[in-house]
Amino acid sequence: MKLKVEALSNKEKDFIDFDLEENISSLNYYGVDYNLISPIHISGRISRAGRNYFVKSTVDLTVESSCSRCLVDVSCPIKYNIDAYLMREEYDEGDYEDYDVFRVDGSEIDFMKIVNSTLSFNMPQRILCSEDCQGICSGCGVDLNFEECKCDAPVDTDDIDPRFAKLKELLK
Repeated sequence: MKLKVEALSNKEKDFIDFDLEENISSLNYYGVDYNLISPIHISGRISRAGRNYFVKSTVDLTVESSCSRCLVDVSCPIKYNIDAYLMREEYDEGDYEDYDVFRVDGSEIDFMKIVNSTLSFNMPQRILCSEDCQGICSGCGVDLNFEECKCDAPVDTDDIDPRFAKLKELLK
C-alpha cells in the first residue's frame, strides 16, 4: 500500500485524497499470527504541512482469532483513525506529542508501515466471542457456554500450591 506524493512535494496540489486496499493473509502482532478475513482498507487525506505532510485517515480490517475464554474461532472487526505527521526533516518530538509522527524519505509513502506501527494501540487486548462468555471449566474442560460442568466435585478455588500456603495466611 504505497502512495506517491510527488504532486504535494512539487506544490502542484495542497492535498491528495486516497483509498487504498491490500489483501494479505495474516498479520503478526507481538508474536501472535492473526488471520485476516478482510483486506486492510485505509482511506483519508494527506496534505502538505510546510515541507512535511499531515495524514488524516481511517483503517478498517477484520481479523480471525480465538476467543480468550472459550477458544472458539471468532471474527473481530477493527476500525481506527490515524492522525499523523509524516516528517521529511528533523523535528522536536515535544512539538508533536498529541500526534503520531513517522519519518519518510522520498516521494512515496508506505502505509503498511504506518498501519503496523499504529495497530499495537488499536488491537483489543482480549478478543471475546461475547461479553457473557463463560469460558472453559478448569476442572473438566467443557465449554460452559454449551454444556454444564461435568466435574464430580466443584473445583476448590482455595486449593493452592503448598509452596504458597504461607502467603495465603497473610491474607487472613
